[in-house]
Amino acid sequence: MFKMFKGIKVKEILKEHYKEILLMIGFSILLLIIDQATKWIAYNSLGPIRTIEGNGNTLPHQVGTSIEIIPGLLNFTLVTNNGAAFGMGSDTEWMRGIFILISWLVFILVPFYLYYYYVKYKKNVKVIYMIIGILIYGGNLGNLIDRTFYWDNPCGVIDFIDISPLIPGFGIFNLADAFVVIGVFIFLIVMIIELFKGDENSKEKEEVNKIKSDANTNNSEVIETKEVVDNDVSIDNEENKEVKTN
Repeated sequence: MFKMFKGIKVKEILKEHYKEILLMIGFSILLLIIDQATKWIAYNSLGPIRTIEGNGNTLPHQVGTSIEIIPGLLNFTLVTNNGAAFGMGSDTEWMRGIFILISWLVFILVPFYLYYYYVKYKKNVKVIYMIIGILIYGGNLGNLIDRTFYWDNPCGVIDFIDISPLIPGFGIFNLADAFVVIGVFIFLIVMIIELFKGDENSKEKEEVNKIKSDANTNNSEVIETKEVVDNDVSIDNEENKEVKTN
């Protein structure tokens, strides 16, 4: 992969695509602000808040109250967690450390992925990939801040969107979780579509190559037939000349 970076200057890419880069950064920050604002509104509104201490192996977490927003569909229920999205994973300190590491890796690697995409395909980044990058990057930033800095009050990632009235047992989540999941979902769909397109293009190329091969074969046969005919004509002419001479 690093060989493909040779001959490509970052400054040139930044100069050529600064508009797309600024749009991605701007919308990612906008999603971050929306996520953090909704979390703090939930944290300061869904009280009283009580802290549940860990048992020695797990970190503490906080719970608040729950209010019904849409009957049978949506509640706002305040919880904090040190696990993964939608409350998955354990609340152990080492597990939180892993999630922090993953979040920082995504934060660092997404720009490198976009850079690699440009180097590989030598073209502008498609709008759909910009949307995917914004959703994943902005959502990751929201939970990255929570996981990295919220160790006391709040103590963990703030979750409040609760659709358990509709789907019993479904984990409570936040907007950052939703952004990341939607971004990954769109990415998978795009990959599947491009995979099928790639297969179709391969089939089309095979058909075109077959047609060309058949055409070349036919041309060769025509040329051979013409050569045989020409040879026969030439032989006949020579025989006629000999007869006339005699």
